[in-house]
Amino acid sequence: MAGYEVVTQDLREEAKLWQEKADRAEPVVQAVRDTHLSAPAFFVGDLATLGAGMVNAAFEASQYEQFRAFIEKCVTGAVTEFNQIDGVLRKIADEYDRTESVNEIELREFYG
Repeated sequence: MAGYEVVTQDLREEAKLWQEKADRAEPVVQAVRDTHLSAPAFFVGDLATLGAGMVNAAFEASQYEQFRAFIEKCVTGAVTEFNQIDGVLRKIADEYDRTESVNEIELREFYG
């Protein structure tokens, strides 16, 4: 490899940062997954507006659940991606190390 050098330790350190991000995001996924609110949580009204209030509360609960599910999907996706980035960086570093050791062996055999 003429003209440049891959510092595999730096790749592994970067991989570690991505794994730490995944580890920090995992509790957020669990918190969002466990955050459910039913229609009564959105009810604001009195006996005179009970019917309309319950319809509105059901609509707002539905909107809340859609948004909660969207956020859960996004954060879960982030954890997945962070873990994948970690894995790929480690594989790249391992492959560079493996290739470098093979090249060293071949050169020793050639010049040895």
